[in-house]
Amino acid sequence: MKAFEDFKNYDPSFWAFVKFVSEKLGYSLRGARSVKSYTYDEIERLCRNNNVQMDKMTIKQVVKYSQMRAELLNEFVENRLMTAEKASQLYNDWQSLHRMNNYLCKLPMNKQKGEKRQVAYFTALINIIAEKTIREITGKTNELGFDDDPRGLAYSIDNGKIIGASSRRFDGAYPSITNPKIVWEIKEYYYATTFGSRIADAVYETQLDGYEFDELYRRTGRKVYHVLFIDAYKTWWEDGKSYLCRLIDALNSGVVDEIIVGEEVLTRWEQLLKEILVSK
Repeated sequence: MKAFEDFKNYDPSFWAFVKFVSEKLGYSLRGARSVKSYTYDEIERLCRNNNVQMDKMTIKQVVKYSQMRAELLNEFVENRLMTAEKASQLYNDWQSLHRMNNYLCKLPMNKQKGEKRQVAYFTALINIIAEKTIREITGKTNELGFDDDPRGLAYSIDNGKIIGASSRRFDGAYPSITNPKIVWEIKEYYYATTFGSRIADAVYETQLDGYEFDELYRRTGRKVYHVLFIDAYKTWWEDGKSYLCRLIDALNSGVVDEIIVGEEVLTRWEQLLKEILVSK
């Protein structure tokens, strides 16, 4: 998913108002299986009751944005989020490719215990597709071609001088975590038994990363393409629709360049990597 073209380059005050409206009017109805949108009258009444002065055009734009956000989440995102069973099936299909072609990328395990201790299916899919795509473009089979398990911060270096550094580690980077063209974070929560702070942390961490990369770009012109992968139907959709709304807001406010959801990894990830690899 990319940002809506209609809402690019809106200033922070607009997104602050979106947060205000969403938080006050709610992201979804209690027990509902869909995300809400808002009417002009609802927002106007909310402003009047809270002594907030907002012009008619801005209210109309928030109405339009809320409708687009709800449509994207209800019709696109929900249908692409996977269960552990679905992710396992896809992983098994791609794991044979990894084995037959002697791929070098890691197929990490999740952090669960007992019967839930399994391959991190979504992360493994991301790694396999990345290696397949990079091999096809570069023709190189004796090296991985990307960093599938960065164990350090992302650094931008120019003429031997460090000009930027991330505050957090990422789950992957191309071509490496030093002077990356693209970095990605993966949030797969198939076996979460309770709705805890991790999903909230995913939103806040994405915002922090985005602010740092934006500051780097504004100061140096160095662009790092910032991608967030998310999956797990129950955690993100049944329990976390409000946080999905906040991620869509982050995407449209420019905090993250792209969000890839569940099964979308099978189509968009390869395409995105090709765009990055052929760009100068």
